[in-house]
Amino acid sequence: MKFVVKKLRPAEEDALEAALWYDERESGLGDDFLDELDLAVEALSRDALIHRVRFADGRRAPIRRFKFYGLYYLVREPEVWIIAIEHGRRHPRHLQQRRRKTGD
Repeated sequence: MKFVVKKLRPAEEDALEAALWYDERESGLGDDFLDELDLAVEALSRDALIHRVRFADGRRAPIRRFKFYGLYYLVREPEVWIIAIEHGRRHPRHLQQRRRKTGD
């Protein structure tokens, strides 16, 4: 089954913030982060159900080269809603708050 992936605005902001942070560390690394992120989003469109449920009904997809970051998402067939793009050490309470804000 093919999924339609929607990045919610807060997730878009997360991605930009992380890319800027990486670019400050090394020129071009932020672009690499965004490229890897695009690959992860593309993979979700093919098979969003492959990743296990982490909290409530939220799942986490890894970003390959940036292994500490993940895409946190909800499956609402035929859609996938990306609610956050975050470092794995961030407190899970933040993700739970994002989940509640989806209004679903």
